[in-house]
Amino acid sequence: MKILKKEIYWPTALFLTALPLITVLLVPVYIYSHGLPIGILIFSVVFAFLTNLSITAGYHRLFSHRSYEAHSIAKALFLLIGASAWQGSALKWSSDHRRHHSKVDSDEDPYSITKGFWYAHMGWLFYKESVNQTISAPDLKKDPLVDYQDRYYYLIAILMSFGFPTLVGYWMDVPLAGFLFGGCLRVVLTQQSTFLVNSLTHTLGKQTYSDKVSARDSLLVAFLTHGEGYHNFHHTFQIDYRNGIRWYQWDPTKWTIRLLWLAGLAKKLRKIPDTEILKARLQMESMKIRAKGYSDDKVEHLKENIISAQLKYKKLKADYTLVKNQFQDRSQIQIDLFKIEIEKAKFEFQLGLKEWKLILNT
Repeated sequence: MKILKKEIYWPTALFLTALPLITVLLVPVYIYSHGLPIGILIFSVVFAFLTNLSITAGYHRLFSHRSYEAHSIAKALFLLIGASAWQGSALKWSSDHRRHHSKVDSDEDPYSITKGFWYAHMGWLFYKESVNQTISAPDLKKDPLVDYQDRYYYLIAILMSFGFPTLVGYWMDVPLAGFLFGGCLRVVLTQQSTFLVNSLTHTLGKQTYSDKVSARDSLLVAFLTHGEGYHNFHHTFQIDYRNGIRWYQWDPTKWTIRLLWLAGLAKKLRKIPDTEILKARLQMESMKIRAKGYSDDKVEHLKENIISAQLKYKKLKADYTLVKNQFQDRSQIQIDLFKIEIEKAKFEFQLGLKEWKLILNT
């Protein structure tokens, strides 16, 4: 879809154009003239990591989706550091993002992939029509910290994104390096990595849990954005505080939220039940199995057996916990019998999954 007769929003357009040009031109000149400033480079990497975390764990999962509740200290840090990403206030960012989810892939989606890769990536930010959409997040507007950051966003953003790194550089006797590496280069890289979630993960990757929208899972984007690349999962189960649900999946945002929980700075972490996630995955995979010639009855029978086995396994584990913790007078034989039942249910569940995978991959 072509973008026609749209008014350019010059403040954002100039910023998104000028900053990368300044960075590309001046960073190599600085390195050529002064060498690579290792100290400020380390600071810039750490600051960039924290900047992206403030967007993913703060702007995204905390404010946009209410995937958990956070202490005021954690919220304040997310809002302070998140402003340094130059992606707008948390109020504005969350309002746009909620609209994206509710209107995904339609003309009302602020950064719809149907309007092209470039438009979804950052082109939408060049147009007044898409940038100046009405803010609709009344719950966030009531939050005094969010409201304060929104009212004083540009001052906070300037101080945090350029003033703070320059000050750190001044302490290291390299103020210009602080400005260029901790400021300009960090902002450009963190912006571009975030923008990839709107563009690349709606273009390339696996649709593991749903094909109703364009969102896809991308390991590459997950590495670049602290786990946000598991985007098909996120669009299917958007309230879940996780994106990477497996222990081995790269999701520093999920780990950060868990650490905040352990430290008493987060609570009420929201998770989608494992059974619902499994159902969604099996539903997507069942289409591939049907394409191999298997009947609907056969596929549904296999799915039901796997789901039933998982539910039985989970219930037995929960019952065992009650027996072990609340009924200490139970005999060891009774407890051992429980363990045997659990192992049998686990075996049935794993056997069903193996049969399913064998059919899927044959």
